[in-house]
Amino acid sequence: MILLVLLLTATQAGHAQRVLGEEKDGSCVCEVNSAIWAFPTAKYETVSELLEGCNATLQQLQTQVMMTNKELPKMQATVENIMARKQRFKYLDTQGLYNPLHLRQVSDELQDLHQIISQADKDRPTAETQKLRKELQKIQKDVEEMYNNNTFNLEAVKEKLRYLNNRVQTCRTIPADFTSKGSCSHRIMSNISSPLITKLSPFGKSYISGAWGRDTSAGSEEKYWVQPLVNSQRSGYQIRYYPSFEDFMAGRNHRDEYVASSYTHTDAIQGPGTIMYDGVVYYQCYTTAELCSYNLKAKKNNRLKLPEAGANNKFPYCYYNCYDWTDIDLAADSEGLWVMYATDGNYGNMVLSRVNREGFNVTQTWKTRLFKRSVTNAFMVCGVLYATRYVDQYKEEVFYAFDTATGLEDNTLSLPLEKVSAGIANLHYNPTDMKLYMYNDGYLLSFQVFF
Repeated sequence: MILLVLLLTATQAGHAQRVLGEEKDGSCVCEVNSAIWAFPTAKYETVSELLEGCNATLQQLQTQVMMTNKELPKMQATVENIMARKQRFKYLDTQGLYNPLHLRQVSDELQDLHQIISQADKDRPTAETQKLRKELQKIQKDVEEMYNNNTFNLEAVKEKLRYLNNRVQTCRTIPADFTSKGSCSHRIMSNISSPLITKLSPFGKSYISGAWGRDTSAGSEEKYWVQPLVNSQRSGYQIRYYPSFEDFMAGRNHRDEYVASSYTHTDAIQGPGTIMYDGVVYYQCYTTAELCSYNLKAKKNNRLKLPEAGANNKFPYCYYNCYDWTDIDLAADSEGLWVMYATDGNYGNMVLSRVNREGFNVTQTWKTRLFKRSVTNAFMVCGVLYATRYVDQYKEEVFYAFDTATGLEDNTLSLPLEKVSAGIANLHYNPTDMKLYMYNDGYLLSFQVFF
């Protein structure tokens, strides 16, 4: 008996194979061509490749998730750090530091600037002082129009006054042959060497804040000094100095001097902004916005007030993390002694004053537009203020310069500066040997400067 068998194949849905069969021994027997049922190898391989790709992608995603989970606490810590740093500036919204100045304040500043320009024109009459007179007269007319029209743009006036003040300070202080003095003829630095000295502080690595260097004066003895800070890296009263470079490197023949009877005395040192100039130690007085000087030979202290200067962590060096007690910083170069700080009146931007060492008084002051909390440190070279910023744990960058000879600012510099640890407590230049001296988390470094 012939049977017609209809078989559905598994190869393609809806396809069937028609075959003839016969009955044998009570069973239906037929021959079927199984070629059409061949295993779909190509499709299987394609699906396997897709599956492997999915597995690789999944593993990559899992790795990224794990890395993100590890980095998330760091990101949260960074955000918390930023929020904490912003909290310090919250008072600006309520106290009105950036509000327009009162007209009375503008009038006072105009009067003060008029007196300064008049005195500069009297002492050293030049075409520049005459030009400053005319520009000041124009600003006075603009202010009078503000009175009359009851329309005020006092912030713009203050910026003009700042610019005029810097120019007249230059007229008063910069000698005619300033730009021809040795290395200063090139004005701006071109490069900084790798560390010439890398030495642990003689007081040990636990003294992470302080200052060190060579006595700044061509006529003085070759004297190297180290000044450590104690009291939670805030204050100190001890100066250790060595009579020669060989003694300093060998750690021998040192002598300790004390500028005060204790590290909390009013004449004690606050912050790491210390410098030694011709046998006199200059530093910020403890807890106040004042400069102190201590003569190593005469054993005598003097004080100088810095009006409006921020102190006690109001305007320290910051950039990424703030370095406490760095509100007031001192520097010395071929042009004399300088002090760097910030004031509310200059919006927290850096202010630079030149100090007459003989009379121990401020003679001239320049106001920059560099926010002091945005830099890690600053120093003076040839009458030019330089500022640094943090790159990583082992590198800083000199990115900013303010030239007191021209009153011009440049924030396009990119001079690399090596270090051995993250924090810089003190950085200053010595014109005697043309080197930079850095106190770097307990390590003492020096660098050669090139013009």
